[in-house]
Amino acid sequence: MTQPPTWDLSAWFPGLDSEAWRVARGAVDATLADLKGRAIALAPPVVDDHEAWVALLRAVEAARAELGHLDAFAGALAAADAHDPAAKRETAALASLGARSDQVEAALIAGLGAAEAAAFEALIAHPDLEGAAYRLRRLRDEAARSMSPELEMLAAELGVTGLDAWGRLYEQVTGELDFELTPGRRVPFAWKRSLTQDPDPAIRRAALVNSNAELAARGSVFTAALNGIAGTRLALWARRGIPHFLDEAVHGAAITRATLDTMMGVCAEYAELPRRYLRLKAGLMGMERLGMQDLSAPVPVPDPPPLPWAEATRIVLDAFDRYDPEMGDFARHALAHRWIEAEPRPGKRPGAFCTGSRVARESRVFMTYQDTLGDVQTLAHELGHAYHNFVMRDLRPFATGYAMTLAETASTFAESLVGEALLAAPGAGRSQTLAVLDLRMDRAASFLLNIPMRFEFERAFYEARREGEVPTERLCALMEETQRAVYGDALDPQALDPWFWASKLHYFITGVSFYNFPYTFGYLFSLGVWARARSAGPAFRPTYRALLRATGSGTAEQVARDVLGIDLERPEFWRETMTIVADDLALFEQAIAPPA
Repeated sequence: MTQPPTWDLSAWFPGLDSEAWRVARGAVDATLADLKGRAIALAPPVVDDHEAWVALLRAVEAARAELGHLDAFAGALAAADAHDPAAKRETAALASLGARSDQVEAALIAGLGAAEAAAFEALIAHPDLEGAAYRLRRLRDEAARSMSPELEMLAAELGVTGLDAWGRLYEQVTGELDFELTPGRRVPFAWKRSLTQDPDPAIRRAALVNSNAELAARGSVFTAALNGIAGTRLALWARRGIPHFLDEAVHGAAITRATLDTMMGVCAEYAELPRRYLRLKAGLMGMERLGMQDLSAPVPVPDPPPLPWAEATRIVLDAFDRYDPEMGDFARHALAHRWIEAEPRPGKRPGAFCTGSRVARESRVFMTYQDTLGDVQTLAHELGHAYHNFVMRDLRPFATGYAMTLAETASTFAESLVGEALLAAPGAGRSQTLAVLDLRMDRAASFLLNIPMRFEFERAFYEARREGEVPTERLCALMEETQRAVYGDALDPQALDPWFWASKLHYFITGVSFYNFPYTFGYLFSLGVWARARSAGPAFRPTYRALLRATGSGTAEQVARDVLGIDLERPEFWRETMTIVADDLALFEQAIAPPA
């Protein structure tokens, strides 16, 4: 295939107006209503009588997989055509079904939590629940972090029109937002990120300053939304007996607070590595120091030649083949069966993602390919996610729900494979070598500085929000204070971004708080896995597959200990990953050095 493809979703449903879609959605609707009644009526399991619970849990598992199948299809259509009214309508309808599914889960949590320990252990030992123990233990643990079933169901119902409404308001306002880039030329707010990657410093500066002016004009809306989301969470956490706002975040990420504190501590300990890269980059760009708008700007070297789609797929397939032919064969299957949506065209949403169906046991990759090296890495990244799903394809749905902390393992690992192949390619010129190293160091700066900055801001905000609503001026001041603290002197203090908090969707995602530190975890964890794969060679392949398969069956600490033999609560592993960053920085310095 010579041109970026469009994906084929017909194996899932003919369309949103099809009879198959209507029947499937109606079946899930009816099933969830039935399961809610069954879950509420069913007494807690006992040692000698748990068959009804086994049947209920299997039915819930299947229903949630079917709902995920519907979500994946509608979400894929909404991304491929942001103006599709049917996709918008159906995704909104599925949000209501999601709330009903949450109500069913609330009843399960109450019943499992009320069971005696012996009864619960007998239940999860049932042959029909083999492989589901970790997920069921997580549900039982939730009982200690929950209100009464009636209140949890009310919270789930109100979430659609209350908590989630703040998130929808943010998406609506920013989705309609535009700003003046140059006199007489207005551009969508969604273009801001790509414009800050423009080679022209005037364009980058205008993108930041002018978009921030539009954010400031609507600052009261964003302030109300952020305070509303956090205030609702704090109230619910207090009623659930959760003492600290980070407790819920680390529980959702399937790590301990000790692991989080250790990892973030090592990031601070080694912050000079990415800061040094940013200083070097500033020098290459003829600047004393970078501003926030310059962080993702390209280094001023001759661009590597365009990489058409056929070349991109060859690079990825070759890199995957060299590590493990199974990965290469999987990627070929995905390409041959049109699992990838990469065509550049108007109307597509920005960004990239991998979605999957536990019913179809297939994945789909969404991106927009425009012949750049970064796009090649994005293709590898998303195919890495798809390979993760492929390795788990025969596991039951209860064993495939991995936390965000482990979700980036396969994707970043795949990027490392491609980056290494590009650096080692015969005839790789200076521009390609420097571009690859710049991409790798740019990611290091993002995950070791930008993500910790987001985390520290959110932590400071929640500390302040516990005392009452935080005004706009204080939010902007907190943002600047955090940028200074994390970036140090690598940033121009006169070119900070006080409205960064309002420009980032992550702060307004209502389904999860602290949607930031799992990215740093995933980046560093995958680097550690990559280092072991590079050292062990082909002998590591079975271990890597075992690691991916285990991600839905244990906490991050359990998976790392059982498969890799490492302790994530101690700093040694995290410091080991920093040597890889240091090596890349040394290579970058060599690449930019003038010829002798």
